[in-house]
Amino acid sequence: MNEIPLEEAEPARKAFGDLTEGERDVVREALATIARDTAVGREIPGWRAPSVEYTYTTRLASDSAEAITVVYTHTPGLGITVVYYFRDPQVLD
Repeated sequence: MNEIPLEEAEPARKAFGDLTEGERDVVREALATIARDTAVGREIPGWRAPSVEYTYTTRLASDSAEAITVVYTHTPGLGITVVYYFRDPQVLD
């Protein structure tokens, strides 16, 4: 699948700057995954059509309960906009 154009909103750029280098590496991997398949995240219901808003959460490490969540929107034909990144202290499935 072709990669979909991806850009960051200003709040996401600021949040990225607040992450540690290890967290940034996890975010870069998450963005590569999202660019390959926009529906990899969990859809947030009730978003304005034609855009769909998603959250994608990935562990910081294989043995960690902490994670990074990427909030993004996908508009078919226009691409992906990353809205925000945040540390997510949760246990993933």
